[in-house]
Amino acid sequence: MRLLRAIRPWAIVFLVGGMLSFVVTALGSGLAEEKAIFGVHESSAARQYMISLLENEPQSLISLLPKTDVVSRALQFAQSESAAGQIRPISLTYLGGRTSGSLSVFMYAIEVRADNGQRQFFPLALTLSGGRVIRRE
Repeated sequence: MRLLRAIRPWAIVFLVGGMLSFVVTALGSGLAEEKAIFGVHESSAARQYMISLLENEPQSLISLLPKTDVVSRALQFAQSESAAGQIRPISLTYLGGRTSGSLSVFMYAIEVRADNGQRQFFPLALTLSGGRVIRRE
């Protein structure tokens, strides 16, 4: 009994300390994610490209791609127009990104609805160099 009485204050201190550290860690990590202390902010060029892609705006898409020849641009424009109306975007979510030197990679999740009513969810990664989209996966 004496041993239990001697240990009780220390057990309470450790229990309260553990609970307090859990609460502080949970709040701190939530705030760090919200303020993006450790991450890279979304690029405005990447966001504009994604919105232009979902809204099927070929002129905006072409302006965010590296300069190419006239034939390649005409093919891109024709592909964009032929895809019009086949899918309807439901949501666009920015998942995060990383930058190393002049290259940046930004990841998105897109939910779309096809003409037959089926909903699909798929990821898309953009690689940017100098504010231009050089790769889309």
